[in-house]
Amino acid sequence: MIINALRWQQGRRASRISGPVLAAAAAAVLPLALAGAPAGAAVRALPGQAAATPGPAGRVWTSWADDPATGQVVLFGGDQSYRSSGPADVIGSTWTWDGTTWTKQAPAAAPSPRTGAALVDDPTTGQLLLFGGSSHPFSGGGYLGDTWTWDGTTWTQLHPATSPPARHNADMIYDAASNEVILFGGYDGRYLNDTWAWNGTNWTQLHPATSPPPRDTHSLVYDPATQTAILFGGFNGQRLSDTWSWDGTNWSQLSPATSPGTTSTAWQAAYDDASQQLVLYGGDMNSRGFGNATWTWTGTTWAQLQPAANAGRRAYGSLTYDPALQRLVMFGGSNGTRDLTTLWQWNGTTWQQA
Repeated sequence: MIINALRWQQGRRASRISGPVLAAAAAAVLPLALAGAPAGAAVRALPGQAAATPGPAGRVWTSWADDPATGQVVLFGGDQSYRSSGPADVIGSTWTWDGTTWTKQAPAAAPSPRTGAALVDDPTTGQLLLFGGSSHPFSGGGYLGDTWTWDGTTWTQLHPATSPPARHNADMIYDAASNEVILFGGYDGRYLNDTWAWNGTNWTQLHPATSPPPRDTHSLVYDPATQTAILFGGFNGQRLSDTWSWDGTNWSQLSPATSPGTTSTAWQAAYDDASQQLVLYGGDMNSRGFGNATWTWTGTTWAQLQPAANAGRRAYGSLTYDPALQRLVMFGGSNGTRDLTTLWQWNGTTWQQA
């Protein structure tokens, strides 16, 4: 069954896009792939040339984070939402991007196939930390609550004494001020607003005096300039447009003069170390299709940028900082018609296809 819009989430967002959604991304394959080649297909070499290595197939709700220990970006899991709605399309592969080349890894151990798992670099341990996800998000259920680390070679499942309840589409950041990983929100059949901290060994539930309302598919990014995490938007049965900050102890709602508003959710979001910008891109605009706007957080308000080029209309993709390119790199997501395979990078001023 072909899915025409990502208004679903665990089978509960049933509305569909009423008309064709514009797709500004001109190709659905990586550079070097032949035009029209299916995603993930092998590329035919020209005479005298070696065959190019195909990259991962298009997908949504991937886990995507930079690994400073190896200088690579790590991609895990996701869902090929426009192939069908079956659990067979939830992915369990691990890929790395070194700034030039994709490599499909063959770790000795790995998490089970899943989508919507939270993934973040944990400098305390020098490893990536992955939590949760769902094994079959379209039909609901299958929520996972396991904790894994990636050491650059393989995945290792941890068994902490305490863990957050299983969930899908939570978000995590590393809080440099407290030297902890912070997890917030998600969905387990209901929308969540609990806050948890990971100290490298165990999870601890925090009990801040104030918390944002329950939600998932929100954007949560750490801002080193203010040493706070900035949370924006999300979904809890309605589209949210509120902005919150986490100071290591408590959540505080902010009142920026300008905001991206409720026109979009499921943004791609990350902090760009090179340009020192917290960037939001695109998002699901409901009946208006998917967006291609770029916003940054100035420390006090949101500002919409007008780059010379954009990365096309997309939502449910993944954005992270690439240490090799020293730029933000975006992969995957959907443009409302297909799952995307193109890589895009943000140079601080405009978007360029990688």
